[in-house]
Amino acid sequence: MDSETPTNPSGSPHVIKPIGIPSAESFGTPTLLKSYPYWQYFLAIERDLEATTQYVEPVHTNFKTFSVAFARILLSAGSEIDVVCQLLCRKLDKSSKADDIEKYRQEILARYPRFPTMRVLVPRYALLFEPWRPWEQNETPEWWRLHQKVKHQRDSHFPDANLEHSLNAVAALFCLVLYFYQTALYANELQPWAHFFGLEKEPGYLMLEANFELPDF
Repeated sequence: MDSETPTNPSGSPHVIKPIGIPSAESFGTPTLLKSYPYWQYFLAIERDLEATTQYVEPVHTNFKTFSVAFARILLSAGSEIDVVCQLLCRKLDKSSKADDIEKYRQEILARYPRFPTMRVLVPRYALLFEPWRPWEQNETPEWWRLHQKVKHQRDSHFPDANLEHSLNAVAALFCLVLYFYQTALYANELQPWAHFFGLEKEPGYLMLEANFELPDF
């Protein structure tokens, strides 16, 4: 035994126990948190979009800026929108066979007629988006149509993989995921919260109410 090792009166080495780290007995049995995988995937896409602001300022004069990065974000958001639309339709009707944007619109609006009024903010840059507003006129949003062009005809539609369509697509996904997880949203279980996007009516932002608000709830 090293001569400098502290000992207690009995001669055995003195063991220094860490302070401030609770034992399992004092802390209790660990519990599993609820998992919301579509929310986590949205957050991952949102982080990718936010990262582009280091190079392209998200202002109207830059909306037509296009790049491979915006193409990847636009296609990722579009693919996830397709998935979450199907899930939301099947949540509303287990027998739903909806598999395209027109059928999604019909089934979602039948239950949630005010869904197109969703307004998404980017407070840091004073931007506001209403990505689903064309559904009020039974029209397909432009960002979705051009997302399809970028997906299938990228050689001739690469300029459509731009900042504007990426912002709208990710904002649209934000709306869908919030409706799909509405119960969890109202219980404040969607954590962490979005960092780049925000809602017009959410706790602590221009509101005195303590809860989120979605148009149809």
